[in-house]
Amino acid sequence: MSFLLWIGIIISAYYIVQKPGLWHAFTGLADTLWTIIVAALLLFNVYGLGTRILQRVGLTSMDAVDHLLLGLGIGLGVLGLLGLAFSAAQIARPPIFLLFLISSTTFFVLKSDLQKLRDDVKALAADWNLSSGQYSLLTKITIILLFLFSFLLTLVPPFEAFDALLYHLAQPARILQDGGLRAIDIAPFWFPSLSESTFLWALALGSERATQMIHFAWGVLSALLLWHWVVKTWNAEVGRKTLLLLAGIPSLPMLASWAYADMALVFYATAALYTLTFYESTKSPLWLWFAGIMAGLAMGVKYTSFTVPLTGGLLILFWRRQQLTQAISHVTQFSILTLIVALPWYARNAIIMGNPFYPFVFGGRYWDSFLSAWYGDAGTGIGWNALQIFLLPLNAVLGHQDVTFSDGRLGPLFLILAPFTLWILLSDSYQPSDRSRSLQAIGLFAAVSFAAWTLGVINSSALWQARLLLPALIPFAIPTALGWDSLTRLDAPNLRISFLANALIAIVIALTLFDNAVFVMQRNPLAVAFGAQSREQYIARINPSYAALIQIMDKLPANAHVYSLFEPRSYGLPRLTQPDAINYNFSHDLYIYRTPSEIIQHWKTEGYTHVVVYERGLGFMIESPSGKITPAAQVALNETLSRLELISQTPDKVYTIYKLP
Repeated sequence: MSFLLWIGIIISAYYIVQKPGLWHAFTGLADTLWTIIVAALLLFNVYGLGTRILQRVGLTSMDAVDHLLLGLGIGLGVLGLLGLAFSAAQIARPPIFLLFLISSTTFFVLKSDLQKLRDDVKALAADWNLSSGQYSLLTKITIILLFLFSFLLTLVPPFEAFDALLYHLAQPARILQDGGLRAIDIAPFWFPSLSESTFLWALALGSERATQMIHFAWGVLSALLLWHWVVKTWNAEVGRKTLLLLAGIPSLPMLASWAYADMALVFYATAALYTLTFYESTKSPLWLWFAGIMAGLAMGVKYTSFTVPLTGGLLILFWRRQQLTQAISHVTQFSILTLIVALPWYARNAIIMGNPFYPFVFGGRYWDSFLSAWYGDAGTGIGWNALQIFLLPLNAVLGHQDVTFSDGRLGPLFLILAPFTLWILLSDSYQPSDRSRSLQAIGLFAAVSFAAWTLGVINSSALWQARLLLPALIPFAIPTALGWDSLTRLDAPNLRISFLANALIAIVIALTLFDNAVFVMQRNPLAVAFGAQSREQYIARINPSYAALIQIMDKLPANAHVYSLFEPRSYGLPRLTQPDAINYNFSHDLYIYRTPSEIIQHWKTEGYTHVVVYERGLGFMIESPSGKITPAAQVALNETLSRLELISQTPDKVYTIYKLP
């Protein structure tokens, strides 16, 4: 016994004095382990919820791969709806989420869902092995790296993704802070929030990085559903080319790893199109109903998702054009189901903010004509310039006009293969087969989506975001892969066009992989995952100005209420903050209250104690071609700030904090 005590004393003294790397890394390792556990538990519960919805709808005869992918996808949507229900019931508190998760996990385990999940995963693996056995080693490596790069990037703290800090994470974090939904004057918080309400679960369980894994899961499901669709309808070779085209999208691994909404919309749009083709081929109303559910979930993700049900309705009318009465009946069923599933988000807005589409169309709480004009930014787009409209596809690929260049890089492959893709769509879409129906669905959705995006770009420069095309572009990989596959028809005895094209495409994909590999190495996610670099150190390295803001705000009084000027982001800030969501805070205050003294009095009346100015954001607004910050507004701003007490500034002078008198 004495010897064991002696061993314990020596070992304890050694590790206390020496403090090896493992000691410092323990916290980081524990957090990574918890992140993986949270993501795994949520996805298991998602499977249990989703597969039961499939049973309720009556879709019990589908193959195991469809059962897995569609079950997980619809389960993620149900999880988001549950998050909204908890928020609306004012019970959005971590213990409630934890209790529900423990109870549901126990229920699903007792109901043998774990074994069912294993069986479905085995079926997916068997299908993959059957197809990938025909792929070269380089193809397999490319596809593996596509998923690996994105997964690794989910392991870093979410402080590089601008919109995550603006609302994708800031909104659920605020709900947890308030314990439920509150009427808050932050417009993006009232966008359809299915993905944000799903992230709510991970944040409630104390894992911000698990939110990124959830978004990554939507991306994986989208890619696998696309591949499964192609292999079932065409063949493994077209499936290979489809996945390689996804690997050729430079921004995809990074974007899929962020806590955004794009991959959720990609999945539900793809699933809606996929199941609509089943509806037409089987004539089963069950698939029509399920497609309506998918379209409704898409409408719960973003306002721009209206193209999904619009395309669905047009497809049903086209496919049933010989039976007009039946067509109208089926469109009505599809539309009603879509609206029922989407209704919670729009009802939330109507009840709390006075406008189901807040802040668009009808205005609503906290909104006025000034803000509508400011947000709409009408007249700043390309206008009806025929040349600019014609060049839109090229400019979208080049990205030089994109508002968010880093996450909007689409790569050149889709544009390179566009002539052959269009030829496939025009020549192969008129045969009475599953192939033609698939091409009709994808082609129409792409056309509707691109037309809607074009109209937005014509009107407002703020909508010049190529990322908004991804829900249509990713399914469009199928006809593009078919166009790529058709290049062999151009081969001549003395000139193999397909060989040259394949070589060029391989170079583009290789360069994209290399670029993404460099990006991942620069971010060094494994250093965070294994605790070699702390969360704070990572934020300071990737986003030093924001990290410095967090530090100086942490020194403010605990009851400080901060008003932001020209800084839309608020996630992770340690004090209650009113962000400047669309950089209108000061201009709107000046519009209403006219003078610096009245503006300051209004701030004090609202309970604000401090003002933070994002100097870089102010400079951007001053230099913006829109001219929203006029010289008169600059003078008023300077006078207003001169009446406040300067108390702190970040070392790089990017953020300045003032105290109200």
